[in-house]
Amino acid sequence: MTDDFYDLLDVPPDATQEEIKEAFRTQVRIYHPDLNDDDRAQAQFTVLKKAYDILGDPVERQAYDRLGHAAYVSKRTSGLPSADLWRREPTDEDDAVTDRSTSTSTSTSERAGTDSRTTEATSSQSRSSATRDASSAGASSSRDTASEAHAAGATGTATSSRTATGTSTSSRTATGTATGDGRATRTASTATSERRSSSAGGRTSLEAFVQWWHGKNFAWPLIWLAALTYLTGLVHFGLENAASLRTLGAELAAVGVAPAAIWAVLSESRYGIDVPAEFVATAEPVALPLSPLAWYVVLAGAVATSLLLVLSARLLWRRDTWGPITFDETIVIALALGATSFAGGGPLLTGIVLLPLLFGVIVYRTRQLPGWAPSYGYVVAVCAPLVALVAGVVGYASLPTDLVAFVVLPLAGAFGLPIRVQVRKRVGR
Repeated sequence: MTDDFYDLLDVPPDATQEEIKEAFRTQVRIYHPDLNDDDRAQAQFTVLKKAYDILGDPVERQAYDRLGHAAYVSKRTSGLPSADLWRREPTDEDDAVTDRSTSTSTSTSERAGTDSRTTEATSSQSRSSATRDASSAGASSSRDTASEAHAAGATGTATSSRTATGTSTSSRTATGTATGDGRATRTASTATSERRSSSAGGRTSLEAFVQWWHGKNFAWPLIWLAALTYLTGLVHFGLENAASLRTLGAELAAVGVAPAAIWAVLSESRYGIDVPAEFVATAEPVALPLSPLAWYVVLAGAVATSLLLVLSARLLWRRDTWGPITFDETIVIALALGATSFAGGGPLLTGIVLLPLLFGVIVYRTRQLPGWAPSYGYVVAVCAPLVALVAGVVGYASLPTDLVAFVVLPLAGAFGLPIRVQVRKRVGR
């Protein structure tokens, strides 16, 4: 149960501003509504953002520490969702564990109460017996005093000593019994606690994995995967058209650096270089196990299946059925599109398909978070090969257009975004 904003961000009260910022980024990757399908995700993210706004501001943080959580929230905040919406609710397994713990605790308490009552009874009997012994000794001492005065005093003293010794022994016996029962009670309590801890550990293993998965930032691995896949496709295209590219290179070298002459060389002929649309259509990275038509139907069916799985998951578990695509859905669709496009057209087609999908989702999601917002210009640049591919299919293709759409723009967008991020990290802008 979250007690205050420090607990919500999972940082100590003496955390530095940098630690608070890093903790907020980690929590956002878990509770952002685009990443978390829980119905309470929006409320959780609202409170998380409020906690960061307060603790991330040194002045507000001092006021928060001075007033305390309850007083600060009641006096200086408004619009926070009810805590019942954003705090973690116990699951069915939590209830079961609680019931078992309560039952065990009740049983242990009952046994402890029974043992305590038995101890008290034993101690009471011991005290009663000691009292009777003392009374008998006192009566005997009185009779001895009547017959022989000087001996009676000594006898009474000895009897009192024995009585005191007997009482002390009874007390030690009772104390020993109580101590033994206490050890037994503590042993039973320790065993119950260990069983409860073991049960909780087994129960939270899946939850821990899900939290670990949501806490990981897979954006950059996917960005680099798409960029390197496309670059591999360009290299493959270049190797297949190596002789034609050498001819083009010789022509360009002959005309020099004059822009008009370069444009004339590029416009007058393709020099045997394949049209990218035709290249991916004739590529066969794997031997076709079926007829071409049946093979493409199978590939389309695989993509449709992945989309159907994503839609089914949305209908079953997401309240916002038509909301933005989540990170997990992006991975599922990217895997399906990547595998089928590689089987159908090789690495070039794979890169052409993955670049717009992954860059679009990652740039969009990054812009939803606080901090730097990357430009959609990177997404537009990596969409150029897909647009040019469609244009080539309908019959419009030229060498200058292909160079810009398949080489200049996508490489600038695919590698420009990671470079921009690294520059911003080092110079702060």
